[in-house]
Amino acid sequence: MLHGIKSLNPTTKNETAVDLLVGCHDRIRNFTSVVRKLAHAEGSTLEEISTAASSAHRYFTVSLPLHEADEEESLRPRLRENGSAEIVAALNAMTHQHHGIDDLVERLIPILVLLSSNPAKLPEVHGEMCSLSKALDEVFRGHLDLEETVLFPAVSNRLSPVEQGAMLAEMKQRRKQG
Repeated sequence: MLHGIKSLNPTTKNETAVDLLVGCHDRIRNFTSVVRKLAHAEGSTLEEISTAASSAHRYFTVSLPLHEADEEESLRPRLRENGSAEIVAALNAMTHQHHGIDDLVERLIPILVLLSSNPAKLPEVHGEMCSLSKALDEVFRGHLDLEETVLFPAVSNRLSPVEQGAMLAEMKQRRKQG
């Protein structure tokens, strides 16, 4: 049941900043799905529950913050400077949504830690896991759509190749440090 954890790490030789951002979104969708499945994993083995919780914990405490930094520190300043009123409004909405996502993830982390070390506790946290996974799914659905339909196209349309290259270099550097 929890075999939905997959490696989503394809890199291409000519990868762009948008490619990296879209790849991050694929991983967000994957791990949001893992958390939803984990919330309903009563028939899974304790090892499967523990492994899924550990993987989701690592994603939400390491990778997701790197992606958020990519958007707030690399994407936002460049698009704010080169963007229309619609893009600036989308950037503001993105930042507001990040705060809501961070609040949900902050509530999720202790549950993932608990299930990583004590997967038999799943029935005790089932209700909260269901609530959090549903809320994360809803907020991410709108958040990712906003970025993919407004902001990511603006990177290609509004930023020069040099700016896009600098953005990609910053994002890759974050991953080396993280």
